[in-house]
Amino acid sequence: MQILDLYTPLLASLGKGYRGFEVFETNEALRLVLPIMRNWKLDQAAIEAWFTSAEGIRKRATAEGYLAVAPAVVRKVETIFGRELPGILLFMPSFGDFDGFARYELGEHRVMLGIDFPDADVDYLKALTAHELSHVFRDHSPEVWRHLGKPLAKVTRQEYLDATTAQEHLVSEGLATLFSQSIFPEIPPHVHHFYEPAEWDWCVKNEAAIEAALVACLAGDEDVWSFYGESRAGSGSPSRLQYYWAAKKLQTGHIPELGKANPLIRLHERPASEFVEFRGASSDKNKR
Repeated sequence: MQILDLYTPLLASLGKGYRGFEVFETNEALRLVLPIMRNWKLDQAAIEAWFTSAEGIRKRATAEGYLAVAPAVVRKVETIFGRELPGILLFMPSFGDFDGFARYELGEHRVMLGIDFPDADVDYLKALTAHELSHVFRDHSPEVWRHLGKPLAKVTRQEYLDATTAQEHLVSEGLATLFSQSIFPEIPPHVHHFYEPAEWDWCVKNEAAIEAALVACLAGDEDVWSFYGESRAGSGSPSRLQYYWAAKKLQTGHIPELGKANPLIRLHERPASEFVEFRGASSDKNKR
């Protein structure tokens, strides 16, 4: 996968007299993200405000530390998957707001990582990179999207989003979480789930409540995305409970030994319809 460091040139743009989106318009590498920067209203004033903020300065060492090891992380992921991944991996300032964002369009992926995200350290960024690249591998596995009846290179972003059912979301996020754990077992589990230790402890102690909430959701409106919110499975429950639940289901039902990567690779290539544990009541009804 092509790696593009945009953090360094944006940091270097400070004090050079750029205005508005001029730095993106005049730098060929930065021009790639100009439409997104316009949409997010991240102009030169926003760039300078973030980089000179106390938080932006504090996280600079994390960003620069990760830039030094990131190529090795990508090589490790691609070696395990057995091929070079398509698309571009962009390293960006987080502006204090985003850690990871992946955009699929016409058989290509553009993955943006905010490498100075306030909650991140190098281990967090390693886990996040492995997680996002797991999505890239799965989304470019022909069997996963064969039901669309067209080549991946002709699947638009909107078609991709429309085809991402609750079941596909759970499979994809569960696999990505397990994949990062399998290749970086030295990183604590709570980091792979992007939790603070207390949030992880809550999940471990309340697995029955998480199970009940997800099962009810799949039997009802199937809005598994609602679990991005907090307190979805009870007071104090953290966000992204669907990641925790899906990873647990996959590990229990499909991967007896998490440390073995090969079963994970094969599961990445299977369509969501084959994972019966993630079918809701309405999905079952539609299949009869």
